[in-house]
Amino acid sequence: KIELSERAKVAEEAVGGAAKGGERLEGDSKAKSMPGVIMENGSRNGSHTNHDRDQRLNGLNGAGYAMEKGKGREEPLQNVTPVSPPIPNGLNTNMAGGRQNGDGGIPKDIEPQLDQLPPEILHITQGYLPLSSLLSRLAQKTHNDLTRTITDMAQMALPPAVANGNTTHGMSNDDNSQENLSKKLRLLNFAQDAHTEWTKALIITNWSRRSEDVSKMIDLKIHLDKQKSHYDFAINELMEVKRSLVHARLPNPDLKTALAVLTTGKASWMPELGYIQPPPLTAKEILKSLENLNTLLSIRLSLQEYDNIPIHFMDYTIKSGRATFNVAGEFAVDLTIADEDPETQFWFIDFRFLFSPSLSDVPPHVRAHIESRVNEALMKDGLAGCYKFLHNMVLTHKISEFRRQAVGLARGKWIDGLKVEALNRALSIQYWLDRYGRKGPKSWIILGVHSGKRKVGRPHLKDTSRLFLRWFRDSKEVKEVDIPFDAVDISAESLLKTVIANHVDHILTSTYERLRLKPLFASHEAVLSVFISKTEPAESELKVQLTSDRHLTVRIEPITGCFVLGPSSRLAVEFEFKLNDQCNDPATNAHNLIEEMRQRAVMDDILLRGVSLGWIRVKNPGIKLDDLRSVIPKETSQVLWLQRPGWVKNWYFAVSMSVSGERWWLIETTDPSPDANNAPTARNQKKDTTVKITSSIPIPIQSISPTPSYDFMANLHVFAAALVSHYVNLKALHERRTRHKLQSCGTIPSCVKVPAVYLQLSELIATLGPDKKSIVGKNMALRDIVQLTFQGLETRPRRSKDTQAVTSPTVQQTQPSVPAPPPASNLPAQKLGLPHEDVFVMTEARMIFSPPPQALKMIKENIDRDIAFHQTSGAFALRLRSRVGESIVSSLIERVVRIERLVSFIKILQAQEKSIQCKTISLGRITFTYGKVILNADGDVTEIDGGGPREFTAVVDFSTADNMMTLILERGNPHLEIIDHLTRILNGKEGLDGVATLLPLTLPVLQGLDALEMAWASVPKGQAFVNVRAADWYIIRYDISISPQTGTTSEFRTQKVMFEVRLRHRRGIPWWYIRRTDARERDGDGIDVALKPVWNTAGKGWQGMRVSGVAQANGVEDLLGKVDAALRNFVNSNQTTQAQSVAPVAPMMQPRAKGPARQQQQQQQPTPNQSQSQSQSQSQGRNNLKREVVEID
Repeated sequence: KIELSERAKVAEEAVGGAAKGGERLEGDSKAKSMPGVIMENGSRNGSHTNHDRDQRLNGLNGAGYAMEKGKGREEPLQNVTPVSPPIPNGLNTNMAGGRQNGDGGIPKDIEPQLDQLPPEILHITQGYLPLSSLLSRLAQKTHNDLTRTITDMAQMALPPAVANGNTTHGMSNDDNSQENLSKKLRLLNFAQDAHTEWTKALIITNWSRRSEDVSKMIDLKIHLDKQKSHYDFAINELMEVKRSLVHARLPNPDLKTALAVLTTGKASWMPELGYIQPPPLTAKEILKSLENLNTLLSIRLSLQEYDNIPIHFMDYTIKSGRATFNVAGEFAVDLTIADEDPETQFWFIDFRFLFSPSLSDVPPHVRAHIESRVNEALMKDGLAGCYKFLHNMVLTHKISEFRRQAVGLARGKWIDGLKVEALNRALSIQYWLDRYGRKGPKSWIILGVHSGKRKVGRPHLKDTSRLFLRWFRDSKEVKEVDIPFDAVDISAESLLKTVIANHVDHILTSTYERLRLKPLFASHEAVLSVFISKTEPAESELKVQLTSDRHLTVRIEPITGCFVLGPSSRLAVEFEFKLNDQCNDPATNAHNLIEEMRQRAVMDDILLRGVSLGWIRVKNPGIKLDDLRSVIPKETSQVLWLQRPGWVKNWYFAVSMSVSGERWWLIETTDPSPDANNAPTARNQKKDTTVKITSSIPIPIQSISPTPSYDFMANLHVFAAALVSHYVNLKALHERRTRHKLQSCGTIPSCVKVPAVYLQLSELIATLGPDKKSIVGKNMALRDIVQLTFQGLETRPRRSKDTQAVTSPTVQQTQPSVPAPPPASNLPAQKLGLPHEDVFVMTEARMIFSPPPQALKMIKENIDRDIAFHQTSGAFALRLRSRVGESIVSSLIERVVRIERLVSFIKILQAQEKSIQCKTISLGRITFTYGKVILNADGDVTEIDGGGPREFTAVVDFSTADNMMTLILERGNPHLEIIDHLTRILNGKEGLDGVATLLPLTLPVLQGLDALEMAWASVPKGQAFVNVRAADWYIIRYDISISPQTGTTSEFRTQKVMFEVRLRHRRGIPWWYIRRTDARERDGDGIDVALKPVWNTAGKGWQGMRVSGVAQANGVEDLLGKVDAALRNFVNSNQTTQAQSVAPVAPMMQPRAKGPARQQQQQQQPTPNQSQSQSQSQSQGRNNLKREVVEID
């Protein structure tokens, strides 16, 4: 005690000396720099000193005031020495300064004692805020409130002015208006609020002046509480030691038990510990014990416990000393008794699950838990408690088994298709996760336990809890469907399949019921069936007949819930994507997509077979929907627009598709306005491309949805063309005000039933011009009735536009005439209207001549497919061709006029029948042959030696509307060289008579000129050119290279030799005159010498005239060959004598075959529109081998 008192005294002296001798403490400097509510300051190391207890902060301006006990307030120190750094022991004095002052230093003998002082107590300084911050924030708040108050007062309404506008400037009463009172009240409220807050601040400021004492009291209180806690901890430790000593103390000896054991060897109240094994029981003892147990169990269950046995425990067996209670599909439990007393409880022996999959052998720890819980339930509630516990445990275990299997499926076979969630005791399984997207409807099941209580009626003993399934389909619970599931053979996959099968049943059955109401399926024209499996959703399917040969099978994939359409095709894949991506309610909307798919399938079949037969799919021509609705049914969902190559552009074939089937239409529209292709002038002005419907013809088809086979499409084409042709013909007759009559006709094809039209020819002739009307009335004797009947369609090859652009008209005319194809009624459906062919309507016009013209009698021998004439009756039949949509009335009038021209042509051909043979005759062209025989000067037929001349065919076409005739020659014809001249003659005054006279006369000349050109093609030192001046005037020019004379150094020179071949007449007989016309010396040259043998001799059909030659048609070719051979011999002999290095000359060629030369002539044939000089220049250079020849076919 003496040491402690001395130690406290030394510490007090040391603290007092440090406070007096040191500089101003660190807390003082901090108080000066940080004014506020902070009363205590700690040193750097966190400890707090008591050296500044006599100094405090005033809490106002941060100035430090010294305060002593019993003295008043002093003035603040103005000049304060800076605070020195603190020392480690917590003293805030400067030791160096203290030693310099000499008064306040700590003696050296006291310093060791200071180190032995107790630690400083803990000071509470956390959570203190500076008073300056509080005052500054309060001042700022007051300023903001004052500003807001002034602003609000300025926005208040002013009091109303005095009525007379006069105010008094003297003393007046206070303004007690409502506006003024409101402003005063607002200002008063602000003043009261500000006064209240500043009053609180004043109280806090006054309290802060005495905060040092309060802070000391708080620190002391905390220190004392901490010291007190040490006493409490010591007491608790002593109590723990006392408790632990209980186990170390030995119990008191049990003298009573020891006496009994030592005396008798046993004690009845002492339990058997089993240290000594009892003697084993014999088989008889065991059997007897078990029989006794069986008897006791039977008596107890039949008598005492009969009324307490649960109804679900009625199925029990007693055997081997135990009673086995079986609950079907759940569990079996073995119970026994341990006492004969019927009031004692049953005891648990064994437990087994009666469902699968389950544990065959229950683990020991699980069995121990079940045993303890069952024995507890038997003790409390008897057999009913045992059943309730085991029943609930089995139900929970079944749900766990369902969950385990569902989790395995979600991780394996049904990955990304299931979502399993545990809801306390229940289980939730969501299927078809990504079927409708994140925001779409969900489908799931909840497997839980139902209490089994009845909502209505009395409860029954059999009512017990059971597994219960709730099905939510598309986010809505389905209560009207009872989903069976097996709770004995647990299978989560079977449960899911059953639920999904019901979902698939709902979708497919709803779709089937909606489709079954459609007229197409209601009338059984299309097959519709559905098959539903209650356990295997993959086997459920909906079969829909799309077309006659296309069927659709709709299935739903069980795992993902996506539609699967089969058989696989491009259309099936497209609509399968639509069903899976766009259909969020398939039970309601799937039938619409299936109907759309059926329409697309029908459309594809129509296009597939129609395009191969010549149909072309086009877009809507610009008809508004309202205009279209006035024609087609209102329930139409799609319209297919088709056209044919031979149809008029404003006639369309439309197929309207709806739920009621297909309707077929022929629609005529107006042409778009001329300004439709121009851009609109204003920004808000739209381009007007509206097209109106002028005519619509429904095609009568009995079937709701006919099969678009090849035969059907071909017959439909014929029928549609017949309807359009019949309609436009009647419309044209109506416009011409021509009376007509409709009557059935048996000559029309069986697939088309269009009546024949009977009209008066006189009314049609009345619409002609005066010139044509006089011709018809003068040369023809036709009856007044004309019959028009539809005879089918005709196909013609279509010529491409590119070929027509680059091929000259002459080359086109040289193509051999194509015979007319057979009528459409005789063509197979597969060959009718191919895409590369144009289709024309054939209409037969029948009329009768009275009496028949004599010139038409030869038509019987030279029949044409377009005309027919009966000599006896005078009946004349014409076949008229027109595009689909064009009237044949104008063509009929032109044909009547053309018959007159045909009669005159027949007369000319009859006059030239010796040299020209007529092959075919029609109203538009005449085909004849020539060249097989050649006439001599007397007009007799003369055969040419050799294999015989070739026969050539020529066609005169006079079917154009401008009355211009065209001469068409086949490829390889020599007259292609002069076809322009012949065409001018044909359309001139001489006409067909002049052409028929020139063709046999000019044929030998042209053949000889062709042979001449071919012969000179192999001569290296010469060339031959032919210039056509007219049809009967030709110039032959030779360019020959003449070698220099022997002994001279001059080079080869080129000499031009020219011959004129011209047709002359002597005494009315045509002769060909051949002479040399190039300039030369008077005495002649070597070429004249070489020609003398020709000019001085004669041959068959030709005669030399000493310096020239003349020939008839049958000898001019021979004469040209003699002249050419003499000239070639001259060139070859000149080269042989002057130059040994020159190769031998090829032998003279005989008149060549006409095939290759005709190809060259065909390639370089000029057009008819070119001038004569141009055709001459082309013919002169046609054998130039250095040119590149491009053949255009």
